[in-house]
Amino acid sequence: MKKITSISSIADNYDYFLFDQWGVLHNGLNVFEDAKNCLIKLKQKRKKIILISNSSKLTEYTKLNLKKLGIDDNLYDHSITSGQIAFDSFQNEIFNQYGEKCFPMSLSLEKIKMFKLKTVKSIKNANFVLIADIKPNSNLFDFTEDLKMMMDLKIPLVCTNPDFQVDNMGSLEMCGGTIAQLYEDMGGTVHRYGKPFQPIYSNIINKFKIKSSKKVIAIGDSFNHDILGAMKQGFDSLFIENGIHRDDIKDLNRKKWYLSQFKPKYCQFMLKF
Repeated sequence: MKKITSISSIADNYDYFLFDQWGVLHNGLNVFEDAKNCLIKLKQKRKKIILISNSSKLTEYTKLNLKKLGIDDNLYDHSITSGQIAFDSFQNEIFNQYGEKCFPMSLSLEKIKMFKLKTVKSIKNANFVLIADIKPNSNLFDFTEDLKMMMDLKIPLVCTNPDFQVDNMGSLEMCGGTIAQLYEDMGGTVHRYGKPFQPIYSNIINKFKIKSSKKVIAIGDSFNHDILGAMKQGFDSLFIENGIHRDDIKDLNRKKWYLSQFKPKYCQFMLKF
C-alpha cells in the first residue's frame, strides 16, 4: 500500500473513478471541500466519476441529498445505491422466487412506501424479511429471536444496506449488514445488493461498457466494502484513512491484520487532489 498526498499523482492511470460517499465526500451534514475540488479537477481531466453507495435509499433520494450538500449533478457521471439495485431486483429475485409478502424487520414507513412493499405484521405470514436501517443503540440481541424464527421457517432475509457500521457524527453504529452476516452465519439465506457484492458493480460495468478492470479505481474508507469490492472486481483501490477505520489503523496489530486481508493499492488521509 503506497501512501499518497494527492490523487493527481495517480489520476492519469485511470479512466473510471468509483467514489464512496459517506466518509469520503461528506460526513452526512457537510461536504468535504477538498473532496469536492477533487471531483471538479477529475471532471476537468474528462474522467468518468461514479458515486457508489450502500445507502438503502433509492438513487434519486441520495442525489437530492448530494445537491443539498453542494455536490451538483454535473460533478459526476453516474450515481447508484444498494437500495436502488435491491429495488430493481425485487421482482425477479425476490417476488417471483419467494412471494411478495414482506415482514419489515427494521424498516421505516418511508422505506416501505419507497419500495412499494406489501407488508405483514408477523414473520410467520411473510415470504421474506427486509432490513434496511437500524435504530440507534440497537445490538445483535435485539434481533436474535426473530432470526431464530426465520431459520425455523426457512425465510430469506433481504438487506438493502450491507454496511456493518456507519459513522454517525463520530459515533459508530451498527448497520443492517451486521444482522445479514449473522443470519448467513446461522445458515440462513441472505440477499445483499451493495458493496462488496456483484450486482452494484455489474450496474456500473454494463452502463459504461468497461472493458479493462485496470482502468478503474475505487476510493473508499471501508475495508469490508469498498476495498473488498474492488478486490473482487480486479480494480485498484485507494483507502481513505480518516474514515470508519480511523481508530483501527491507530492500533498497529489491528492495522497489520486488516492489511493482511485487504489489499488497497494506495492510501490517503483524506481525499485531496
